[in-house]
Amino acid sequence: MKRGDNVCYSTNGKGHWVRREWKRQCSCRVSPSGRCQGVKGHKGVHWCYSPSGDFDWDDNDDDPQHDGWCGSTPPGHEDWVSPVKMQKHCYLSVYTDTVVTDHTIIAMLEKNQTPERDAAIDRPFKKADVTRAARELLEAIRAGKTRAHKRKVNRSK
Repeated sequence: MKRGDNVCYSTNGKGHWVRREWKRQCSCRVSPSGRCQGVKGHKGVHWCYSPSGDFDWDDNDDDPQHDGWCGSTPPGHEDWVSPVKMQKHCYLSVYTDTVVTDHTIIAMLEKNQTPERDAAIDRPFKKADVTRAARELLEAIRAGKTRAHKRKVNRSK
């Protein structure tokens, strides 16, 4: 079974299923902010946005146009690149949707099973489910069975 960590199945709750597959994320690190936000195998610089909004970049060894530099460009600088401009290169925004028509796969999905290991299933919320979850959470809080409640009690001692 292949890995499905970049696959999500969605339903409208009425038997209609869609399979969405994203491109895999680039595995390179961008110093010091973190992992490149581009798709695996992309050309151009490795890039990501830091929590401060800086556009951090590092040259891609596979791209002959660059010669080994890295840097960080703050918002407002003339060389800063906006997230909107980079969105088309972001691995989460590059995806393919396919309508699921195979009855065997639909039967698996209805049983919360996926053809790929680690694939996600997204179902619409039903008001009754949300109400039940909220009721269960309130009961757990009242009974002192939540971690947050226990931390609060421990701090007050």
